[in-house]
Amino acid sequence: MKKIRVAALAMAIIMLALCAVSCSKSEKVKINCTISVMIDGELYLDGYEYQVEGTVDAPPTVLQAATEAFFILKIPYEVDDAGNSLTSISFDGISYPVGPTTNDDGVEGIGFWEYTADGVKPQSGRAGTNAVLEGQKIVFSYEFQPNEEVVWIEE
Repeated sequence: MKKIRVAALAMAIIMLALCAVSCSKSEKVKINCTISVMIDGELYLDGYEYQVEGTVDAPPTVLQAATEAFFILKIPYEVDDAGNSLTSISFDGISYPVGPTTNDDGVEGIGFWEYTADGVKPQSGRAGTNAVLEGQKIVFSYEFQPNEEVVWIEE
């Protein structure tokens, strides 16, 4: 009789453990989106269709979708230490970094990356914190702002 009780207790513990494991897994989600890249108004990557995976509890981010697509396409890129934003993307051996830089013409200035989702800039958050939504068209844009020399006119 004791053996049956021990076996029943062991079975109950195993069943409870399996139930806990199956309940703790979050449901996977797959999001279809397109990724484009524009540099100073010129389209370098035009609407690459990509399916990014995440979970209901941790949905895929805009940055995750972009970096996974860049990896597949073998486009070199860098992300900031916090994992929230792009700091550089390279095309044809030319790097387009965030921050102080010099363009092809030798002009010094500041470069920056920003993105839009369906043509709208995010109101808050960053690419690494904002979730990508089904069917979104994400466009990463690089802008270079030359340093402007301030000329003081004395009267």
